[in-house]
Amino acid sequence: MWRWIIRVYASIVLFWFFMFCLGLVFVQLAHALMRIGWPYLLLQIHSHLLVTMFLLGLISGSITLGSNFTGAGWFRSRDGQSYEGFKFEEIKPWTWLLGVFIFGLGVVLWRLEQVETSALLQPSVSSFYHDFLMPDCSNVRFANYRSDMAITCTMHLLFVGIFVASVGYSLAPMLRKIGAGIIRKANSDQEKTKQAEQGTNC
Repeated sequence: MWRWIIRVYASIVLFWFFMFCLGLVFVQLAHALMRIGWPYLLLQIHSHLLVTMFLLGLISGSITLGSNFTGAGWFRSRDGQSYEGFKFEEIKPWTWLLGVFIFGLGVVLWRLEQVETSALLQPSVSSFYHDFLMPDCSNVRFANYRSDMAITCTMHLLFVGIFVASVGYSLAPMLRKIGAGIIRKANSDQEKTKQAEQGTNC
C-alpha cells in the first residue's frame, strides 16, 4: 500500500513537472515569436486555450518514463527494501482521474461563487458553459488579475484546462503505441517490397 501511495504521488509530481516545463517553454517561444513580428502562436494560445492544454498534456505524456524516472536506489524503507520499478507508464493512463477531481473541485467553487454573487438567480446550463466551461478568454490579460474576466479565465485554466491536459496525458501512451505500430507496419511493408523487387531482379 505504501509503495502504491509513493508511485501515485510521484506520478502526479511528474505530470505537474512536465506540464509546467513544457508550458513555460511554449509561452516563452510564443512571446519570442511575437517580439520578432509573428504574434500568431500567442494569439492561438489565447483563442484556443483548451486545445493548447490538450496538446501540452499529449506532449508531456509522450515522454517515456523509463529507467531514468523509476526511482532506482532513490528511496529506501527502514527494512532496506528499495522502491524500485515504479512503472510510471502503467499509472500514466489513469492520470485523467486526477483531472476529474480537479474539474469537480472547480465546479463546486464556481457554484459557491454563483451563490455569493447572485443568490436570487438559479445557475443555468448556459451560464455554466459561458462562465466556467468555455469563457471567451481571447482578449484577456492574465496579468490583470483583479478584473472579473481574468478571474474567470484563471479558474477556467486551472480547473478545465488541467482536466483537458490530464486527458491528453493519459491518451499519450495509447497514441504512441498506435503510432509505433503504424511505423513498424510501414517499415515491414517497405522491407517486403524491397525483397520482392530483389527477387524479381534475380
